[in-house]
Amino acid sequence: MPVYLYTLIDKKGNIIKGKKESSDLNSLKLEFQKEGYYILNIVEEKRFDLKIFDKVREDDFIIAIRELATFLNSKIPLDEALSGLTSQMKDGKLKNIFIDIQKSIREGASLSQALKKHPNLFSDMIISMVKSGEETGNLDLILLRISDFFEKRSNFKNRIKTIMTYPIFMIIVAFFVVIFILTFIIPTITRIFSEISINLPVLTRILIKIANFFRIFWLYLIFLIFLIFFTIRNFFKTEKGKLIVEKAIWKIPFFNDIFLKREIINFSKTLSTLINGGVDIIESLNIAKNVLVSFNIKKEIEEITEYVSKGGSLSSGFGKSRYFPYLFTQLISAGERSGNLPEMLDKIGNIYEEELSQKSIRFVTFLEPFMILFMGGIIGFIVMSVLLPIFQISQSIK
Repeated sequence: MPVYLYTLIDKKGNIIKGKKESSDLNSLKLEFQKEGYYILNIVEEKRFDLKIFDKVREDDFIIAIRELATFLNSKIPLDEALSGLTSQMKDGKLKNIFIDIQKSIREGASLSQALKKHPNLFSDMIISMVKSGEETGNLDLILLRISDFFEKRSNFKNRIKTIMTYPIFMIIVAFFVVIFILTFIIPTITRIFSEISINLPVLTRILIKIANFFRIFWLYLIFLIFLIFFTIRNFFKTEKGKLIVEKAIWKIPFFNDIFLKREIINFSKTLSTLINGGVDIIESLNIAKNVLVSFNIKKEIEEITEYVSKGGSLSSGFGKSRYFPYLFTQLISAGERSGNLPEMLDKIGNIYEEELSQKSIRFVTFLEPFMILFMGGIIGFIVMSVLLPIFQISQSIK
């Protein structure tokens, strides 16, 4: 919880200074006023916070939601369920958040209202589903569905990461090995050639210049690479940067299909979870569009939402889509006719998850020989550059 620095005047006119934790500024002001203090100043204490070490792990979050659902399913009151949950948690950000949620509930707030105070952890999807669960009396079931959704999403992300880890690792290792060879090994070998008065081959002269450049500037080069990487990454987090990336992706044949399938998976799975959780279809569409990265698809979802709000069917709306494929529309139509729309949306997500996994595997399968050829070309260039002057020297000795 945030810490506030305060300056007060008590009933005797004494100035009191100090600091205190509180969930928010208004609550703290109200507390001091009830105690009869006159408030001169209250400001939040600025603390050095390394956010990278203060993130909530997704696995911990999933376990916490699942445990809370289990407590509620056992007919334990919400306040007691939260006490049981926090007592099992390790000290950290997640525990503090649930303690704050429990405090809000004890002050009269509902669970959905308490979750709204922590938007970085609890998305609109979670809050809407919890609110629906409170209204229908199925809060334990809704929390279980939320944990299932995030667990499946986490498993899928981990599967893709596992597929992509090897080639990424090999590229990084190869990059640093080449830099090491050019910086420390080649200068030692080529120093011999510079001491001999022979006309070196073109390849050898190029290698010597490259090696000299790396020997002098290798630290600066690594720093520059990291600087460029973080600059580009931060730029691509901006709206302008995201638009540029999206335009580029749509023009690349293989990657645009991967990008589209990932968007369909996230959208259909989220929409399925929301509708299954009792959230209204219009609200579900408005919330589900927020998981999309593509500005173009988001805009199209807004048009479809407006069409559905005027009485149109979901399948008819997606039938006019420029991005969602025919299979998606047909399965949505089947789901509407059978009354199993959430299950059909989940099935759509599963179909495209499998397709995306297969595409990722094929991409890695194609990338591996390409990497071998590329690294072979670099090593071949280095070997030839070193051997050619050696052959030249041996020929001159003969």
